Amino acid sequence: MSFSAVPIAAFRLASLPRQDRRRSRKVPSSTPHQAARRGAIEGFALIDVLVGLAMLGVISALMIVFLGQARTMVRIENASQMQMEVDAATRFLEAALGNAEALPLSQSTPDDVIYFSGAADRLQFNGIMAIGFGSSALRQVSILPTGDGRLSIVQQPRRGDGARDMPENRTVPLIGGVTGVRFEYLDGSKGSWSADWKLDRRLPTAIRFRISTARDGATYTSDGFARLSLANLQGESGR
Repeated sequence: MSFSAVPIAAFRLASLPRQDRRRSRKVPSSTPHQAARRGAIEGFALIDVLVGLAMLGVISALMIVFLGQARTMVRIENASQMQMEVDAATRFLEAALGNAEALPLSQSTPDDVIYFSGAADRLQFNGIMAIGFGSSALRQVSILPTGDGRLSIVQQPRRGDGARDMPENRTVPLIGGVTGVRFEYLDGSKGSWSADWKLDRRLPTAIRFRISTARDGATYTSDGFARLSLANLQGESGR
């Protein structure tokens, strides 16, 4: 029995395994246009890369500007806070000095009565100071620079003022980072200022001072002025 050529070819193809059938099929070749489209889908075009780099540069520039402005704002905020601290210390000293009393200091003797002691960087007087919430008492007050660059207030209870339970000396730091402090005293009888008060039996008419502090490489200063309310009540006998 004879078979034609076509049935024989079909028989041979049917007898091949399925994997060999796939290999025997011819894959049609793609055109150049189709290859270009497939390449554009699989990757990025040059224009896409350039646009991405441009956007990255713009975002980086904006971030640099933003960070610079943020640092500037932080520096301004820190500087304002430090200046406020120095000004607050100055206002406190003005109020304390204005309440100075014409009373003998603890180092006074019957032959050498001292009401006020003042130098260029420190001073000592008697005055009313707050000792608690809503309470105050007469204290001998010393304002002077102490260790670690601090300007401090030393309060010493006076004998007979009912403060027996308080420690002998109480040191309260007023402000830190002090690089300089200078006091000047006005002699009302002469109208002149001096950096050293030598009239022991008199209070100066007024005191002016400057506090300088440093923090993070910056310097902050504050000027104060206190008029002593009891200075003009001493009369000629206090000279």
